[in-house]
Amino acid sequence: MPLHRNAGFLLLWAGQFVSQIGDRLAALAFPWLVYTSTGSALGTGAVFALYTLPYVLFGAFAGVVVDRLDKRRLMVAADIIRAALVVAVPFVATRSLAAVFVLSFAIATAGVFFEPAKLAMLPEIVMPGRLLRANSLFSTSENLTEILGWAFAGALLASVSTSVAFRLDAVTFAVSAVALLLMRYRAPARATAERSARAVWGELREGLSFLARDRGLRANTAMTVVCVAGLGAAYPLTFLFAVNVLDGGTGAFGALEAVVGAGFLVGSLALVALASRVRKGRVMIAGLAIMGACLALVATTDSVWVAAVPFAIFGIANAVVLIAIDTYLQQAVPAGMRGRVLGTRFTMTQGMYAISVLAGGALAGVIDVRILFVVAGAIVALSALVGLLTREVRES
Repeated sequence: MPLHRNAGFLLLWAGQFVSQIGDRLAALAFPWLVYTSTGSALGTGAVFALYTLPYVLFGAFAGVVVDRLDKRRLMVAADIIRAALVVAVPFVATRSLAAVFVLSFAIATAGVFFEPAKLAMLPEIVMPGRLLRANSLFSTSENLTEILGWAFAGALLASVSTSVAFRLDAVTFAVSAVALLLMRYRAPARATAERSARAVWGELREGLSFLARDRGLRANTAMTVVCVAGLGAAYPLTFLFAVNVLDGGTGAFGALEAVVGAGFLVGSLALVALASRVRKGRVMIAGLAIMGACLALVATTDSVWVAAVPFAIFGIANAVVLIAIDTYLQQAVPAGMRGRVLGTRFTMTQGMYAISVLAGGALAGVIDVRILFVVAGAIVALSALVGLLTREVRES
């Protein structure tokens, strides 16, 4: 069935488009709230890291849950929970900054169950031959929201309080939940599993074992983990670079993130058009090398407009890399194992991301942000070498 006639895909796609615009608002509102309250680079890095820490703690377990339960119901529950938690942020922020960190962690924890369920559901509602194009369209819409969401967030927070951003984000989660409920989706049949703690640990081991046995998946995972080490550090560095080095405040940060989103959009649209003519492995390797070079180039810029050039190219490369990696995983992992394997991957990659975000924020307090951008770029470029040296990745 063509994607434009696939109602399930279109509803999932539309719901995520709306929800992700709200996510950009909250993703800027959280660090800005902490930074204006504390003035601490480490504290700002910590709130970024709290978005990823739940993947480390619960990612693998979430994969087991995804494989066991109806994915749509799980995603609806996650949306409702996140909407309720986001609404609470403005109320607790006036009473306790520590509670803001707790809510950030709780919101991200609900997302741990949503993201692998979404990735695992997509091959169930889209034909295999249309999967790369479907992932490209998802990435296109996601990164269109990068443009609209970040630009809107930067302008909004420059003129009104953070409370508006959090309330709007809650509304977008509700829209996503409604879109999911409108889908006609039947969960695939699965053999009955023993619902015991022993069975859960056994399924966790199955996911890890499958990932470890497959040479291509092992290499792809190693490549991704190395890349994430550089990208995680770059995220708080971008915020601090915009606010402190360029002296542009949230408007500059929102503009740079919007530029990355614009690049993402271009890269995603390119893959939509060229999906049948590209090799996933070559796209991954070339894209990672370009991403690393662009991060290093940011260190040479001294204005938002000049910095926008490497950030835009970075966005293009990031889009094609991410789409190729997601498609590789969806095609390489059997349907009954996707939740566990994706959950295990999330644990590894987001664990590294959390560590590198904290490291980037902490080091920015004692080392020039420009130097740290060069280091982050070198780490990302190193991940391209990992893929280049592995035949299973290179020829995929």
